[in-house]
Amino acid sequence: MTKVEAIKKLLEDNGGIATWSIIYNEIEKYYPKAKISSTWQSGIRGVLYREIKNNRNFKKIEEGTFSVLDYDENNLTLPEEYLKEKITTKNVLTKIRIGQAQFRKELILNLKRCPITKIDDTRILNASHIKPWVMANNQERLDVKNGLLLSPTFDKLFDRGFISFSNDKEILISPTVNSKNIERLHIYSKQRFENLPIRGREEYLEYHRKKIFLHA
Repeated sequence: MTKVEAIKKLLEDNGGIATWSIIYNEIEKYYPKAKISSTWQSGIRGVLYREIKNNRNFKKIEEGTFSVLDYDENNLTLPEEYLKEKITTKNVLTKIRIGQAQFRKELILNLKRCPITKIDDTRILNASHIKPWVMANNQERLDVKNGLLLSPTFDKLFDRGFISFSNDKEILISPTVNSKNIERLHIYSKQRFENLPIRGREEYLEYHRKKIFLHA
């Protein structure tokens, strides 16, 4: 199986769409030699971008998210009955933005602060989906239990799979993160954060640890 065939197969396994984290974590399932080279991630990116440039096999959905060529972006939108605000356009991105704004409002009401930094100025906090919007179904996209309210740095780390959390409220740090940068972030492996809202989020966090968290 070629790299192109392997990427296509793992995308199909995930409903025709996947983030970089999922691609990196699952590529060996179909291409066992994928990580032999020290520059293996660049190799995968090169293959994917080449196919996209030539309009073959894949397309870019958004930053860091890719799909098979015939994927229907309408799968990413919420039906009108899920949205509290009136839809004035059928544009896919508009529906996504309105749905995410609704999710953020509910998450702020529910959580109020970042459990890691304890920052409570919601103007600078991000509503992080545990199971990414693009991988979730309509119910999961608006489920407040599928979210964490995080300060920007930790939102980025969580979104990209550089950190995750255990059901015991401990932070997990990807081995792909440089030790010096870990020190600069003032975190350490299995550090416990008592304010982490775990209850009701166990299944979503299991998905994040398995699919999004970068294992190697």
